[in-house]
Amino acid sequence: MIKMNIEDFIYEVKEELICYDEIGKEGADIWEQGFRKWLNSSAKKPNVYVSGNNAKFGIEDESEIFDIADEYLEALEKGKTEEYWKKFK
Repeated sequence: MIKMNIEDFIYEVKEELICYDEIGKEGADIWEQGFRKWLNSSAKKPNVYVSGNNAKFGIEDESEIFDIADEYLEALEKGKTEEYWKKFK
């Protein structure tokens, strides 16, 4: 498992999202807003590791970042971003 600093994780996912014409920079920024809202919510977060003021997000490998971006694109296309965030972990 790779434990990435939260800010690095956000940067990597946004970089991948920007590559999609359907999402672009504005859409990636919207994903970041949604992620930060999810992060601050009471939702269960098994992949978030907090030690003091240091938070990390755990992923199995780098391909998981691509999966996160793909799932977000699919949710956008289907108009199901609320469900995306409910199932996000």
